[in-house]
Order: sequence, then structure tokens, then C-alpha cells
Amino acid sequence: MKDKMELLWNSIVNYSKKNGFSLYYSTDVDIVISFEWDKHMGGASKFLKNAKDSGIKSLVLSIKRFEDEDMDCSTIDCNKYRNKIAEIDIMYIFNDVGYKYHDEADWFSELNTFNIDDLLEENEEKKVLPLTREVNEKSIDSLVQDMIQYFNNEFPDSSNYDMEENMRTFWLYKGINFDFPVENDLKLKIDKVNHEARRKIENNKKSEERGKLLKLIPAVITETNGNENGIITREQLKNYLSDKGIKVQNSKNIDYMYEQLLKQLRIQNKKY
Repeated sequence: MKDKMELLWNSIVNYSKKNGFSLYYSTDVDIVISFEWDKHMGGASKFLKNAKDSGIKSLVLSIKRFEDEDMDCSTIDCNKYRNKIAEIDIMYIFNDVGYKYHDEADWFSELNTFNIDDLLEENEEKKVLPLTREVNEKSIDSLVQDMIQYFNNEFPDSSNYDMEENMRTFWLYKGINFDFPVENDLKLKIDKVNHEARRKIENNKKSEERGKLLKLIPAVITETNGNENGIITREQLKNYLSDKGIKVQNSKNIDYMYEQLLKQLRIQNKKY
């Protein structure tokens, strides 16, 4: 079961997408904000509604997870907090003034005796927060299932599908931002997950499309005049689908549909 911070993060992302905000993800904790939201005014939903009512179009979201590398695990049960969300920030600019909503886990407030900057791995160009523990530890098959489930929930309309963009969105959800450096081993794992997920998704779409086409065969036979032998040509089948506004994504499904159509016609012709 997801904890409070996971549920909060999901609700923030879902609300932002549904209301047309352009989302930018940041792991940089040094963003200068002029005003921080007073929670007595309401929670994250009220902050987001206020942004929407003010005509804000873009939000910066920041998520920081607890990591046990720099903690003294002799005094703290680090496994208890492994990969849990510690802090969430929502930020936007309005009339050249920055506004931020900040929330953090209760357990993190109690344990926060260290400097958050110690969690950052800094080089001359970028700062990278190690948010990738779940991706590192899960198997490829498990991540493939996560991606397929995420697509089913977030992008149910598979007819209008930008696979690359949807995959990028999934990895952002998992804490992988490709605007930041990604280790080679992790990149290879991500590529394997993408390849396998793409194969399964495309096979599923092919099967779904094939099933829908086969259900049309009786209507094709009824509404299309065959030749002197009672046979409907492939061209007639294509014209029928075109007239009905049916777009076939996988050409092999046309071949399979036509084969099944001919079988059905042979059966009917033997009856007469």
C-alpha cells in the first residue's frame, strides 16, 4: 500500500496533467523562492487550484527520496525508509515572483538531522539526486509490467499513441530524468525494458485490432457483392474498411482478416 507521500505525489502529477499544466522536473534544491505557501491556507490541492486560477501554465515539481548511504544505520533502521519519498516541492513563477509549496514526510522531519545537500552528487555541470533505487533493484520483467500498467492507467486511448513520449513520462514517474546524466548500466537496463515493453504493447495492440476486424466479417459479407463465384476480393475488403473509416495499423491483420473472410465464404458457398 502506498504511503501518504506517494499518494500525494500521484495526486499532484495527475491533477497537473488533467488541468493542462506543463510540468518540469527538478532535483536542484537551490531554486530561489520568494514566498512559501502557508499550509494554514490549505494543502497541495489548494495551492494547485490557486496556481490554475492565477493563469499559471507551467509548474516545477521536485521529489526527494530518502537514501541510506550517508545515514548511520547502526542507530536508524535505514531499510524501513528505503526509497520512500522524503520531500515534495511544487514551484511556479507569477509576475516575476516565485511561489513554492513544500511538504515532507513526518518520519523525515524526525530524522532530519543531516544536511539535504549531502544527498547530492555534484559535478561541474549537473547535480544528480540518486532517485533510482527502485529501478536498480527491480527486475526487467517487473519494470516491463509496471510500464504496461502505467500506460493502461495514464494513456487508455491507444489509437493516439506517442510511444517515445509516453516512455519518457513513465521514467520521469520512476525518478529518471534524461535531462540529467544516467549511468551506462542503468541506461542499458532502461533500453531493455523499453524494448520488451514496446514488443508486448505492440503485440497486444495487434491482437486487439485483429479481434475487432474479425467481428466485422459477417457485415462485410452481407454488405459487399462478390464476383460470379461469390468471392469478395481483397480490394473490395480494403474499400469496405475505408468507407467505414476503419484504419488498420498492422497490415498483417488485413491479410489474416482476408484469409478468414475467404474461409467463411467457402463455407457459405457450399451451403448453396
